[in-house]
Amino acid sequence: MEHPSGRLCAWFEAELFGQKAAAPVLTVNNGSTPVLTVIGSGGKTSLIWRLAQHLRGQHKDDGRPCKILVTPTTKMLVPPAHAGFSGGLYDHYCNGAPVVSRTTSDCEDGITLAGIFNKETGKLESLPPDELERIAPAYDLVLIEGDGSHGLPLKAWAKYEPVVPPFTTITVGILPLMSLGMPVSEAIVHRLPLFSTLSGAQKGDIIKPEHLGRVITGTPNAKGLFAEAKGRRILFFNQVEDDKTLRSARELVSLLPEDFRSGLGGIIAGSVRRDVILLILQTR
Repeated sequence: MEHPSGRLCAWFEAELFGQKAAAPVLTVNNGSTPVLTVIGSGGKTSLIWRLAQHLRGQHKDDGRPCKILVTPTTKMLVPPAHAGFSGGLYDHYCNGAPVVSRTTSDCEDGITLAGIFNKETGKLESLPPDELERIAPAYDLVLIEGDGSHGLPLKAWAKYEPVVPPFTTITVGILPLMSLGMPVSEAIVHRLPLFSTLSGAQKGDIIKPEHLGRVITGTPNAKGLFAEAKGRRILFFNQVEDDKTLRSARELVSLLPEDFRSGLGGIIAGSVRRDVILLILQTR
C-alpha cells in the first residue's frame, strides 16, 4: 500500500480557499464565498460533514470563526445533533432559511444546517433556489448535497438531477470503487434501467472499470456524472483503501478520454472514512 498523500480535508481546504493546506488561518478570497456542491454516490453526506467539522474550528484571517452553511438541493437526512466524528455534526438547525443579511456579521458561528423539513419523509429538502442564492454570500463556506442515491453505491441520473446551483464554485463528483467486481443489481444500483443504458452493464453483469468510465463521462444516450456540474470539477474516487482498488483508480483514469480529463480541475483517490488521499491523479 502506498503512503497516503495527505489528509482529505486539508486538501479540500486548500482547493476551497486557494491556499496552502493546513494553514493557521483561512484567507478570504476577495470576499467571495466558496460554494461546494457534492454529487454522485457513495460518500456525499459523509464528505460534507467531514469538511464542515474540519473547518468549524478554523478562523478567517481577520480573526472571525468560520461560518458554514450545510444544505441540500434535493433531500438529506437530518442527523441527531450529537452524532458525528467528534462531537455534534452541527451547531445550529434551521427549518427554513436562516435570517441573515449579505454579510457574515449576523450569521451564527460554526455549522448551520438549513432546509425545509418534510415530516412525511423525515428528510430535509431544498430551500427555494433564489433564497439559497441570497443567503449564500453571508457565509464563509457553503456545502451543498446536490444528489441522491438512496444510500446505494452506484446510480444513473434522471433528467432533473443532480441539482447543482449556478453559483457553485466547485462541483465534486464522488464515485466509490468498492463496487468493482460486484454483480449489477437493485441492491447496489439506484435507477438500474438508466444505469444499464449509461454503463452498458446489465443486471447480473460484473461491474468493471469500463462500466464506471461510462458513468463518469456519459454517453450520447445518457448523462454522466458531471453533466450538470458548475464551476471547477473534481473527480473523487472514494473507498480506495487498498492496493487493488488503487490500481483500479489508475486504470479508470487511463480509460477517460484526454479531452474529458483536461476539463477536470482535479482527480483524487482516497477514503472519506479514513480522511486520507492515497493518490492525486491530476490537479491544476
